[in-house]
Order: sequence, then structure tokens, then C-alpha cells
Amino acid sequence: MANPDSLVEQLLEQMLFRTGRRPSESEQKSWSRSLPVLASDLIEAGLGGVEMLVEYHLPLTSQRADVVLAGLHPTTGRPSYVVVELKQWSAAQRYEGSIDLVDVPGMPGGPKLHPVAQVKGYCEYLSDFAKALADQPDAVAGVAYLHNATDPAAVAELRSYPASLGGRLFTGADRGDMQTFLKSRLSTESSGHTAGDTLIRSAVE
Repeated sequence: MANPDSLVEQLLEQMLFRTGRRPSESEQKSWSRSLPVLASDLIEAGLGGVEMLVEYHLPLTSQRADVVLAGLHPTTGRPSYVVVELKQWSAAQRYEGSIDLVDVPGMPGGPKLHPVAQVKGYCEYLSDFAKALADQPDAVAGVAYLHNATDPAAVAELRSYPASLGGRLFTGADRGDMQTFLKSRLSTESSGHTAGDTLIRSAVE
């Protein structure tokens, strides 16, 4: 993996090569605030060989996952993927008691879908439609990462959403826990490009 400081430009080139698409300025600005943080966490966890597939286009939809981490499972040695939904929120709470909707102070546009619900949906969709994963029901895991949320109390209400393999919440206050989870899904010996190519070239069911 690239040094986090030069990561954004290299991922721009990767995205252009893989998809023919170059992200907008607003997307690039968002990348620069989130991707180096995630990359630093991966390197610190010894997962520098994992590939980051940025703005991964879910097949047959217009939806894109922020990042799909592609590598090898530490136990089985088979391709393993972690879908990551990156949020720059420092605070959020449940919207009017809803478990699926959240209110983010200062953010326009009304209530947002809970990020764990969002990433869980991506994982389920990917598992259903990517033929390369047809015989690997547990090959895909998901995390929502609120890396700017360093005060646990500021996002405490979001913890009420049930955690599962397809979606769990991590914040800037529990980076160590997130790194432990990632290492349970991705080997430090990961060959990320091989796993990434397998997913990108997969037929769609």
C-alpha cells in the first residue's frame, strides 16, 4: 500500500485505470479527509498488502461503496473482503427513536440512513450478485467507520443498531478494536491485487 500522504493521487490513478472514471473535486476532497486515515490504520495493523478498491461500483446499480478492502482470509487463505463506509461525522444520534435513521448535527438534508444499515445493505447486495462469491457466504464483512468521532458519548445512540458480520460500527475512539476486527478478516500476508481482480472481474448473477 502507498504511503498515506500520497495515497489519494495513487487511488485516483487506480480508479481511472479500473473504471475510466475520475472522481469530482468534492469527492476528491472527501477522499483526502478519510482515506489516509484508513490507510494509516491498515499499515499500523500490518495490513499494508491489502488493496483498497475506492468507490466500488455495486453491480447493476448506481450505488458505490466508499471502499472495499480486498485481501486473503487469515484462516482459509481464500479471497476476503471488507466493505467500509467512511463517515466524517463527529457526532450523531438516533432520529426520533428510529433504529435505522440518524440525525447528524449541522448536516443538511434531513435524517440519514444509519451507516451500519447502509454498509450491511452493500454487503448483502454484493454477496447476492457477485458470482465469484457464490460459494463463499462469509467472504464479505462490513464496517462503518466514523473516524472523526473521538468522543464515545457523541455517537452512543448509534450503538443500538445490531452488529453483524455484514455491519458493525467503529469510531476514532476504538481504532484498536477495528484493527483487530480487520485482522480477523484479512491476512497480514494478503495479496490484495489478486483478490481485488477476482471481485472486479466477477460475473454477475
